[in-house]
Amino acid sequence: MDAKFIDLPSAKEICLSVPLYEEFQYDNEKQNGFFALEQFEGTLDFHCTECGKHSVFTVRKNNYASNSHYTHYIFSLLFHCSRNKAHQALFVFRAHKGILQKIGQIPSLVDLALPDLRKYRQVLGENRFKELARAIGLTTHGVGIGAFVYLRRIFESLIEGAHTEASKDSGWDENAYTRSRMDERIALLKDHLPNFLVQNRSLYGILSVGVHTLSETECLAAFPAVRLAIELILDDLLEQHERQAKLKSAAKSLAALKASGGRADA
Repeated sequence: MDAKFIDLPSAKEICLSVPLYEEFQYDNEKQNGFFALEQFEGTLDFHCTECGKHSVFTVRKNNYASNSHYTHYIFSLLFHCSRNKAHQALFVFRAHKGILQKIGQIPSLVDLALPDLRKYRQVLGENRFKELARAIGLTTHGVGIGAFVYLRRIFESLIEGAHTEASKDSGWDENAYTRSRMDERIALLKDHLPNFLVQNRSLYGILSVGVHTLSETECLAAFPAVRLAIELILDDLLEQHERQAKLKSAAKSLAALKASGGRADA
């Protein structure tokens, strides 16, 4: 059977999103191989761990390459921060027997992702936030099933938080909730959950299949889509959280204004 060749991810995807050691096939370096990646001359925008903020990184022209007995070809992409050229990011790749892999990088995927994830700490809490970081960290080491375990815990914690609120409603039927499957529970909690979660409640089934049935490779392949879904749910919760904070602040300010007789300078 002929080998099935797939297009390589873009330089941005393979550097900033693809876990270490994920395999991509190539047939010929200059045709359907890694030539475009090796010769990449563009820029990438990502978090500079030394500046502490996002920055544009420019690739160095002459990246090193080595060839050991024509069986292992190793090359790298070295980037300089536009704010300070001493701040660098390195991505190392290995081509061997028709397989291309990213075999190393500094900073790690977790280091690059954490700054954008920190906003979720206020809706997740410290422990669940750490689990989100661990899930991403595990995928960088090729551990897909463990990453799914952490994402499922986060999902379950969001459901339980909504359950706690719903149980305060008059007419809440706890027995019906206890007897229900997860998708039915989500339907019962629809007034206390983000619309995206309610409309995509099959996500829990996907996470459970990943934990109990899928291989590490299959979990790793599915992780980006599942992570995106979790982040969209958290985005909705964050928006609600920020709106509630604004409402409380506005109510407090108006109450103070009223108490002062309507004088803004009182």
